[in-house]
Amino acid sequence: MSTVLVVEDSRSQRECISNQLTWSGLNVIQACDGVEALEQIQAKCPDLVLLDIIMPRMDGYGVCRLLKANPETQNIPVIFLTGKGQNFALYWSIKHAEAYVAKPWQPRELLDTIKRVLLDAKTLDKIVSAEAWTEYGISILTMIELYECRADFWTKYSVQIIRLYDYAVAAFKQALDIEANHSLACQYQTNVQRKWDRMLEKLEQTKPCNVCRYYYGRDGLICAVHPAGPIEKLCQDWDFR
Repeated sequence: MSTVLVVEDSRSQRECISNQLTWSGLNVIQACDGVEALEQIQAKCPDLVLLDIIMPRMDGYGVCRLLKANPETQNIPVIFLTGKGQNFALYWSIKHAEAYVAKPWQPRELLDTIKRVLLDAKTLDKIVSAEAWTEYGISILTMIELYECRADFWTKYSVQIIRLYDYAVAAFKQALDIEANHSLACQYQTNVQRKWDRMLEKLEQTKPCNVCRYYYGRDGLICAVHPAGPIEKLCQDWDFR
């Protein structure tokens, strides 16, 4: 039984798609945004990813880019869900993903596309060279830089940045495990560690919550997560007025 990861920020649409695929005999796992999608892909390695484009925290472009750059997941096929008028999304889908389905989707069209892509998916050898892992790490660093260009990037995007740094460190470690003297991987690993140390210094200068050590965000709902604190728990010290 093939496993499909459904990545969609709309809960109603995600559940609707998941039910349709389950009724058709597919095993379905879900993710509500790009960050959770990468975690699910790393943990469960699905046979196919059905990927929305416009999502919070990390969009579908970013997920697809990292999935295809990762030597361990590059052969997992991607089907984009594109909305009306998303011309660039359509172009990007054709270029980087295996297929696309336009919203609002038709159940038969969606299922037929998934079955076709699964049937056409080839079992290719994974590229496990030091160069491939180094390129993947560089791709992650490029995405980190995009987040860092945004206003209040640390308080708004701390979860994404922490996850991406973890992936980058792991990628360069994989490269050096294969080729211990790989000069580019050594250089980037040193730079990543230096940059991460500077980020931790900035983090320590940010005002923490007195109760749970979360760091104050500005989304009006919850604080941004401190790396040493509890994960995804509502801060009890937030003023809901």
